[in-house]
Order: sequence, then structure tokens, then C-alpha cells
Amino acid sequence: MNTQKIRILLAAIDRGSLTKAGQALGYTQSYLTQIVKAFEDEVGFPLLIKTNRGVEPTQEAMTLLPAMRRLVESEEQFDQEVAELQGLRKGTVRIGTYVSTSVYWVPQIIEYFQNNYPQVVFQIEELGHDEMISGLVDGSLDIALMSCPDNKTSIDFIPILEDPMLVAFPPGHELSKYDHVPVDKLKDYPFIMTYKSYDKDPHRVFEDAGFIPEVRYYSRDDFAVLSMVQRGLGLAILPELTLNEFPGNYGARRLDPEASRMLGIGLRAREYAGPLTRFVIRYIKENIR
Repeated sequence: MNTQKIRILLAAIDRGSLTKAGQALGYTQSYLTQIVKAFEDEVGFPLLIKTNRGVEPTQEAMTLLPAMRRLVESEEQFDQEVAELQGLRKGTVRIGTYVSTSVYWVPQIIEYFQNNYPQVVFQIEELGHDEMISGLVDGSLDIALMSCPDNKTSIDFIPILEDPMLVAFPPGHELSKYDHVPVDKLKDYPFIMTYKSYDKDPHRVFEDAGFIPEVRYYSRDDFAVLSMVQRGLGLAILPELTLNEFPGNYGARRLDPEASRMLGIGLRAREYAGPLTRFVIRYIKENIR
């Protein structure tokens, strides 16, 4: 089986578009269309359906998806093992990341490898918590820069950094009088929150406190939430890492009792990690602070 065809099909499925897949892989859309058609002729049934939004996998393609991902992953791991024996560092690492870790961690990682191992290619996707877990489980991600998952998930997690959670509020807000804001005081104010499927950590603050806040607006983006806070549309619970990367006209305080999220590296299972993935993990463990 030609894995190039599989890689092209997976790129189209993951991005929902042959055009976007072509942009990512460096091919024209017409070439990808020909490859997919040849693949369909080879297996004897359709693999993609055209929709108004782009393309979607057929039911047959969905059935084959886990096996295709395993095949591509095995080939990538084989290539990495060969490169390791040759004393080289090359290959592709697929990373899922929050916006905050994308801004704060990813540039440092890419800069190091670009300067020292230019044959290493990174595919970065900014995703939510649940999306990263799904990507690790189905094999579309090698690692995820994420907060610690709950015990119900089957993935492995390597802790790296404890990141305090703060309450952010508009300038001149009455909560600015506190050095540490009592969590019970938050009952009195409306909030802007990230969706729980995207980021569970702000929601855990209220779950641990035993009450549900009044939420006016939801967003997938920490920075969008903070922009609304600056406009006086509500308060927010955000990690310190995000606040450090988004200076602006707002106030922020730690909580009483203090709350934090544990950031680290998620991966499907340590025994499945290829040599390049293990090398990237080791770099992160030793250099990210």
C-alpha cells in the first residue's frame, strides 16, 4: 500500500478540504484529486464525499481510518528509528496545543530544533482540551501541550509546570482591593468563560467552590475572553501564563483558596512514542520553565 495516498487522504479528512490539504502538503488541488481517485480505484469504493463545506470521509473511509493512521504512524516511527541509528534527527512531530502554550512554549521549541535539527518538521494545531485527547487517542497527534486530564482518560501525562489561575476584571473594579480574591465573592459577578470542552480548568475553580457562576458569554479563545473583560462585559478566570502574554488594561488577582492548573505533555502511551517524539519530550522536560 502506498502510504503517500494514505497521507493525502488523511490530510484531506483532518482539514475537511482538498485545497487546505494541498496547501499543507505542497501539492495542487487537482493533483490531490487525481491521487484520491486513484486510491478509490485501488480499494474499489469511494473514500471522500464532497459537501458544501469541503470534503468528508465516507463510511468505508471511517472504518479504515484507525488502520490508516496506524500504518502512517508505523512508517514514521520506522523512519525515525533509521535516522536515530544513522545519528540524525529528522521527521515530523504533530503537536496539539492551547493558545497560551502555543504563544509561550511552541516558539522556543521550534527555534531550538530549527537551529539544531532543521530536518525536524512540526505540525502545530491549536485545539481545545477534549480535541487534544481525541487526537492523541486516534493517532492524529504525537503529543499535546495541555493541562492534566482527569482519571477517566486513557492517555499518559507528563507534568511540566504549575500555572496559577487568576480572576481578571476591568480596570478600577472593586475586587482590586484584595490581594487574594475570596472565591465566594465571585458569586456576585457575571463571567465570560471558555467552553468546558475547550478548557476545563476555569470551570474546576467553581466546581471546587461548590457553585455555578452567572455566565454571560462563552468563547474558545482566552485572548478573546480577556478582550471582553477589558470592555467591562464581565470577569474571567484565566491562567497566569495567558495573562503574562496579554498585557492590557485590566486587573488580575490570585484566588483564596489558591487554584492552579498543571500543564504538561499528553501522549497516547509512552511505549508508542517514536525516538523523535521522545527526543522532543526530553527537550521540553529539560528546558521549558
